[in-house]
Amino acid sequence: MKITYIHHSSFCVELENSILLFDYFKGELPKFDTNKKLYVFASHFHEDHFDKCIFDIQNVHPDVTYILSKDIKRHRSKYIKAAKNSVIVNFDENISIDDMKIKTLESSDIGVAFLIEIEGKVIYHAGDLNWWHWEGENSNEENKYAENKFKDGIDKIKGLDIDLAFVPLDPRQGDFYYLGFNYFMENTNTKVAFPMHMWGDFSLCKTFKSSEYAKDYKDRVIEISKDNQVFDI
Repeated sequence: MKITYIHHSSFCVELENSILLFDYFKGELPKFDTNKKLYVFASHFHEDHFDKCIFDIQNVHPDVTYILSKDIKRHRSKYIKAAKNSVIVNFDENISIDDMKIKTLESSDIGVAFLIEIEGKVIYHAGDLNWWHWEGENSNEENKYAENKFKDGIDKIKGLDIDLAFVPLDPRQGDFYYLGFNYFMENTNTKVAFPMHMWGDFSLCKTFKSSEYAKDYKDRVIEISKDNQVFDI
């Protein structure tokens, strides 16, 4: 797999016959092989995960399918009309598109996380499914609710073998930045995990990998240092 980190939570994954693009809203896109099917995923309508510009891709690529969370249809319906080939998904669904299987999990914020089986690989993109703990901003009850909602989602894939995962590591959470990533890694058998949602603070990758939390799986966490960085996995 060839993985391109585009920006924020947006990644491109190129396989032998297919290309997956996740949560693109801005940044330099890689050059897509027009002989491969392109699947464009959007986990929810927030501006740092979705932009109408994704529908311009179908004007230059001959075979594009959009997989869009239901909340995008609700909040950004006027843009979806531009999609020639789109599939709207809700959480807790299992669907098949071509030779690809998709399972959706309910986000602990809004929208969905994607678990995808394609070309013999299992790929996970969290969207905003994360252990959102906001000290001093949320009440203890609100933080506990967010924790439980996150854990309920991850527990549905507990113990699963995952080849490639994209998981939030958000510096805005301060000392609690690691909670979601750590829980995900401890409860799944993930071979390779990319941090995302870092708001440009790439130093957090190194901080996390050298922390006590990640000691048992640090070699499986990829350190990102810049936009448009390319990795061969």
